[in-house]
Amino acid sequence: MKIAPITYSYELQNIIKHSHHLDQGLSEVDVIDYISKLPKIDVMDMYIDHHTGNVTSPVIYKAISQAFGFNLERVPVLTKEKIRTFEIPLSTNLEDCNSFPSETILDLYLAHHHHHVTGDDMRTMINHYFGMNLAGIDGLGKTRISLYSKGQWLVKDEKDLFVIHTGTKDVNVKIYGTNYFKEHTGSKNIPTELQQSLTNLGYSYNQQVDTYYFSNPSGLSVTNAFKGETIEAIIRVTNTVYKNI
Repeated sequence: MKIAPITYSYELQNIIKHSHHLDQGLSEVDVIDYISKLPKIDVMDMYIDHHTGNVTSPVIYKAISQAFGFNLERVPVLTKEKIRTFEIPLSTNLEDCNSFPSETILDLYLAHHHHHVTGDDMRTMINHYFGMNLAGIDGLGKTRISLYSKGQWLVKDEKDLFVIHTGTKDVNVKIYGTNYFKEHTGSKNIPTELQQSLTNLGYSYNQQVDTYYFSNPSGLSVTNAFKGETIEAIIRVTNTVYKNI
């Protein structure tokens, strides 16, 4: 899969230029290159800070799509039970609701906070209700790990070696090599060292899908700690075995 070229809205480019005191004469190509090298959470923060006091769900959608390149609109809320602990006006009746679009959840949260929130506030909220650790996703960009989750690519680079592929609600996880890995190692199988590490975490080889596979027996989303252990296992292998490809 070819990676789309990086681009940012003129609004974001101007926000970054002002915030970082960049030369106003810089070309658009230079500004885009500069932004692409910033931590994604910083880009998200600057966009939200620009709208301080009037942060709406479209602002959050735009901040995430511009910083991370994916659509929060398409991400489901993990469970109705989590919504029952939500910070919402007392008059809001959730009893008869069976599904909650992300916009509804964001609007309730933002209204509760009078539209005064920070990027850090939103990352905590999104992690709790949507199961997305944006700071962790930001860090994946340097690990050569692609991440497919919530029905879309959250992290992907042409030279990544392995894919973490989770189901819609993160109950199931698959690990497999990328096309780049297969082309440069001549093998479609993940290395023995990684197989052993994943087995120790509870994964097993699933011949039907030809991947190392884990399904949470509780039926709940896998924990952030489990995701972290999976990522660490992959990083150990990429740093020791595949440094030169």
